[in-house]
Amino acid sequence: MKFLIKISFILLVTMVISACSKEWLEEKQNIKLIVPTTLNDLDLLLNTDFLRLDGRGTSETACDDYEFTLDQFNSLYYGVDRDMISWKSMEIPKYGNKEYDEWDLAYSAIQISNIVLEGLTKIQRNENNKLQFDRIKGTALYHRAKQHLNLATTFCKYYEKGSASQDLGIPLKLTSDISEKIVRASLENTYSVIISDLKQAATLLPIAQSSQTFIAKGGAFGLLARTYLFTNNYTEALSASDSSYKYHSYIENYNNVDGSPSRPFLNLSTKEMHIIGIIRRESENFYVGRISTELFNMYDENDLRRTLYFKTNTDGKPSFRGSYQGGQLFTATATDEILLIKAECSARLNKTSDAKNALKLLLENRYKSGTFKSISTNDTKELLDIVIKERRKELLTRGLRWQDLKRMNIDVRYAKTLVRKIGNEIFTLPPNDPKYVFPIPQYIQSFTGIE
Repeated sequence: MKFLIKISFILLVTMVISACSKEWLEEKQNIKLIVPTTLNDLDLLLNTDFLRLDGRGTSETACDDYEFTLDQFNSLYYGVDRDMISWKSMEIPKYGNKEYDEWDLAYSAIQISNIVLEGLTKIQRNENNKLQFDRIKGTALYHRAKQHLNLATTFCKYYEKGSASQDLGIPLKLTSDISEKIVRASLENTYSVIISDLKQAATLLPIAQSSQTFIAKGGAFGLLARTYLFTNNYTEALSASDSSYKYHSYIENYNNVDGSPSRPFLNLSTKEMHIIGIIRRESENFYVGRISTELFNMYDENDLRRTLYFKTNTDGKPSFRGSYQGGQLFTATATDEILLIKAECSARLNKTSDAKNALKLLLENRYKSGTFKSISTNDTKELLDIVIKERRKELLTRGLRWQDLKRMNIDVRYAKTLVRKIGNEIFTLPPNDPKYVFPIPQYIQSFTGIE
């Protein structure tokens, strides 16, 4: 069994590495016989679009932001999509050799990160190479943490401090050793490692991005803020969001965005993004389904997101067109998410003025000029309600809604039973249902015996 696992990892990593860069292929004619030994070699390993992929497509498929007619539902090519949309089964299948599911995708990226980190231990850091050395190390730590976080939010229960030390986390891959025993860490240890990697990355990365394909300090702190929010550590999430905004404060004014193209943000390349991030998915539900009526009705006429995010189809129903990645769904952190994390944590910590200021900064850039009305309430509950509503309106299609539902369900004020009507049939998913935790793929269980 270990032999089969070892062979599959060798083939997978060889394939991924060999696809990293045209320059790499030209320079290294026989990649399978070459071990990266220089900083430039390691840099090339990280310079691949593969590391920009996020495997959270299944959770996006299953969330409550979409609705379907019976004909649309039946037209979906994969039965697994219909199962997840109706919450009948959350099993993630293997889609064949040319596709990566959430599990394979994450651990392939983690393996690249570990190869880079181990390569750095064989290179002397000195005065001449320290900037490149630190950037490479910080980048590898960031991508390893990002993929561990994606796995934890998909395959684990929601983090609750009282039970996290006993709850099952994920297998933490911190070396490139493909023969080590695969076991699940606790959820507490899982998040502890993610946080440690991101803290270290934030100290190593440069202040400014060389391009939107590379991560910098603001992005590392941004993902750290997201991670702390997902562990209900509002004090640390607020601190990380402040650090992220300090280094990356650009906010797009939607009054300046041309809404006439079919994809308004396609050629904009908004500087709000901390890094390019794309959901890797097989599901057609994003194209076949429609944005739920409940969600669409949250946007009022002066909200520019109502027209920039959506198009009206021939059936009169809206579908999403507003991704920062054009036709692909954006999943990385960005300034808007950071402001919403700051607003939520400030509200939860009774810092009402800070919460309102963060919301104002975001929404003044989302509403038609002069139409945004300042938030007057000082009631923390009312303020939190506004933040949670705006979070859903702003961050849709980013693979975040499923985890938001999980974390809100532990609060009776926000717990929600999901309801989807397809034809004459009504499907429901109660709060805290076990199906909120996707099962580890069966082929992984069969190979490894993992719990």
